[in-house]
Amino acid sequence: MSVLAVKNLTKDYRGHRALDGLNLEVPRGSVFGFLGPNGSGKTTTIKILTGLLQPSAGSATILGCPVKLNLERSLKRRIGYLPEEVNFPEALTGREVMEFVYRASGLPAAEEKSRIDALLEQFDLLAHARRRCAAYSRGMKQRLGLACALLHRPELLILDEPASALDPEGRCEVLELMVSSRERSTVFFSCHVLADVERVCDQVAVINQGRLVVQSPLKELLRGYTFPRYRVVFRDTVPPELVQKLGRQPWVGKVRLVAADERTMLIEAPPERLPELEEALLPLLLGEGQVVTAYYREQPNLEEIFLELLKNHHTEAGGANGAKEGTADAAARA
Repeated sequence: MSVLAVKNLTKDYRGHRALDGLNLEVPRGSVFGFLGPNGSGKTTTIKILTGLLQPSAGSATILGCPVKLNLERSLKRRIGYLPEEVNFPEALTGREVMEFVYRASGLPAAEEKSRIDALLEQFDLLAHARRRCAAYSRGMKQRLGLACALLHRPELLILDEPASALDPEGRCEVLELMVSSRERSTVFFSCHVLADVERVCDQVAVINQGRLVVQSPLKELLRGYTFPRYRVVFRDTVPPELVQKLGRQPWVGKVRLVAADERTMLIEAPPERLPELEEALLPLLLGEGQVVTAYYREQPNLEEIFLELLKNHHTEAGGANGAKEGTADAAARA
């Protein structure tokens, strides 16, 4: 069952189309990574889902309820939200912020102190609870925002770049929290650190130019881009003629040097010719007088797949735009 569903969602800003018929479905109990380059429409989507923006067309539902501008209070109580940039009244202390959010959520007064103390401790803010927010670092404000989003034990967490201001230790803590939260909440979050997404997500969606590029279980996406590739590290700089010679071998599909490292080479084989590569590659390299210091098979990570998806999407979009322009020109000539 889908906790969140988006159908043909479109948003125009003064002639600019930020979302262009976006479709998404977020399964219950998932940790869902929402990915895309800057300007792809991620934050616009999240603002529509949280009732902060009115879409130009299309629809969305959360927990079976229609999404509209200014969400109904009953639905808000079932959602935890963390915006990309967190701001609090600077005159209030961290505890006062959480007390305000707790009471505004209509939660039981008897549990207020214990619930707030538990979250302040969980996010390493208990010692700073009496400090004014004006003195909080950006990372502390981010942690306070996450604590507020979890106060009412929401069924759905919507997080816009939740770890963007955190140090490595804080980021790991937030990722662990998202994984542990799936027992009671579905987590929908945008992120630029693809290694983090690969670590915690079971579902991902990639958007570009306001359109869905792909939505898939993460394991299926990684498996779909599996291809035989060897990484070879040499003692010395790889001569260009060796790269050219390898490129001419029938058992090599692609060969390239790693950017900014002239001693490391990536060699891909067509899947059906992998046995030939494994048999012939090292003898060829040794025959060329090269000293190999490392040699191992590897698989592409999510970042490489993400860049490949965007590259293909740009190519397809360019072709579609070209076709549209060609049709328009033909109509004008007619």
